[in-house]
Amino acid sequence: MKKLLSLALLAAINICSLTALDFVFKLEPVVIFPKEEYMSFAPGAVVSGGIDLFNLLTIGGEGGYLYEKPSGDNQAINVAFGGANLGLYYYPISRLYIGAGGAFGATTYISQLKKDGDSNSKTSFSDIYWRAFGELGFRVNSKFTVSAFGGYASFCADAGEESFLSGPYGGLSLRFSGSVGNNTRSSALSVRVVQDSVVYPVYSAVYGTEPFGTIYLRNDDGAELRNVNVYFRINRYTAGTKLCGSASRINRHSTMTFPLCADFSDEILKYTENGKISGEVVIEYEFLGKRMTAVESVVISVNNRNAFNWSDYAGLAAFISPDSQEIATFAKDVAGITRNNLYTGMNATLQYAVGMVEGLRLIGMNYSADTTSPYNEYHLSDKLDSIQYPLQTMQYLSGDYDELGILLCSCLQTVNVPTGFMPLDDDFLVLVRLGISPAQVLSNFATTDGLLIDEESESVYLALSMAALSKGFTASFKAGSEAVAKCLTSEDVYYEFIDTTDAWTLYKPVAYSNNSNVTLPKQDALVKNIKAAIQSYIDSDIEAVIKRERAAGNTNKLGIALVRAGRYSEAKREFQKLSTVSAMNNTANILMIEKNYAAAAAQYRRVLEKDPSNKVAQKGLENANSKVE
Repeated sequence: MKKLLSLALLAAINICSLTALDFVFKLEPVVIFPKEEYMSFAPGAVVSGGIDLFNLLTIGGEGGYLYEKPSGDNQAINVAFGGANLGLYYYPISRLYIGAGGAFGATTYISQLKKDGDSNSKTSFSDIYWRAFGELGFRVNSKFTVSAFGGYASFCADAGEESFLSGPYGGLSLRFSGSVGNNTRSSALSVRVVQDSVVYPVYSAVYGTEPFGTIYLRNDDGAELRNVNVYFRINRYTAGTKLCGSASRINRHSTMTFPLCADFSDEILKYTENGKISGEVVIEYEFLGKRMTAVESVVISVNNRNAFNWSDYAGLAAFISPDSQEIATFAKDVAGITRNNLYTGMNATLQYAVGMVEGLRLIGMNYSADTTSPYNEYHLSDKLDSIQYPLQTMQYLSGDYDELGILLCSCLQTVNVPTGFMPLDDDFLVLVRLGISPAQVLSNFATTDGLLIDEESESVYLALSMAALSKGFTASFKAGSEAVAKCLTSEDVYYEFIDTTDAWTLYKPVAYSNNSNVTLPKQDALVKNIKAAIQSYIDSDIEAVIKRERAAGNTNKLGIALVRAGRYSEAKREFQKLSTVSAMNNTANILMIEKNYAAAAAQYRRVLEKDPSNKVAQKGLENANSKVE
């Protein structure tokens, strides 16, 4: 038994030496109420000391003394004892102490007999004892606790065959705790921040939910911390104090980790150099029932606002912003002009893409290779790249392939045209989701070649080459189609398609703005360019659809294709060959385009005679009547 206790004590000391050695000292005035009839209550005291392990367990030694005066006897008995003790304790709330434990050891009994006229005579003998107890107390402060305790003790005799003195006992406990050791700290609360990665300002919207490091919080105070909240802030670079995490309890000499997050403000986008920024970790907690706050200064590493690493292509989506004030001004102006000149029956999304490309072309947007960190080299490496925000590209009227693509995607997303992008070795493709199903492709294009078709989502994307952007929509579309066809047919070409909206779920967009003016295209010139590009599309694709549908004898689809080509008279003749409700409505729609409102109204009425609940005809008749009146 002694050997086991020695080994346990040695192991405990070795564990504590790794941090700080916590010790506990207790003074316990005690009274035993013996169950033996010939014994009277025995007052005394116990003194114990030991080490505190895991904020839960105490182990050490004790010594004590009891005075027993048996009933009706003039013989007094002095009981001295000592041994090893073990205790468990817990603070369910800050001031409430609950403990339990026991002890085992050796005891010596010294009796003193006084006879009339004789000198005192002493006798003594030794044996073992044990005791068990529970206690309930109040923690005065982090070092002192006062408790009431009760338990059962047995002091044996005759080699432990029977109890000499045993029974319940109780008393008060004065508990003192403290720490010694080389690793005790001058500050009871210490904070250490470890960054997993340098902060990229372009990801500033991401860091509110995705940590860029870890906060290590260590408690070396004399008591546990409760209801802990850990915050982070960087003065003007954060919009407010960000809650990084919470903990209900942090025990003494314990370290807990929290994610390092930040609610960055737009000010971080003004950080133009790689460097370091001073921040603060704010810890709010309860200590022995009192609410307290501690603030620790830390330093974090930050890249410049244009920094980007190509380890994940999807991260480029953070540069694509529909919320930049200046980009919105440009995009909405171009979209408004395009909307007023839409071709009936033709895919509207394609026409908005035409408008944006031609709008950028008219303000003089050009490709300009980045001589410091060229796209062709850097997007294939792990080097730190520098990428312009859309507004910067708009102001410079030039950019590398990726920067032109970011600008075009931003313009389209601003007017709710979904985009994607595909970085290639020698080009950067912007993909425009057309809002048609794969089954509708051949009703809008001469061939499926050059279109990116996602069968799973049933989405169709048109590709635009940024290498050919300055040449206009037709050239950009042609080059983009050729690049996509090459990617889809060659095993030697690596490509990765990123859907902008999907990428935003992780890489939230940031809006870089500086309240500047942007150049807008001239309306007349834009309308002219849009019409020229649309006519080119009609000549290359819609005419091929017309030829295919005519050969197939599909009258309704032929009529639709003719409408898209602007050949309304021919389309009307095709629809009039049919007696279906759909064809009749299409005829009425063409009459509306031709501003023959009375004839259109009559045609819609004929549809309603055939199908009284037809919503298209109902709406069309209402519109036609309003024009006639």
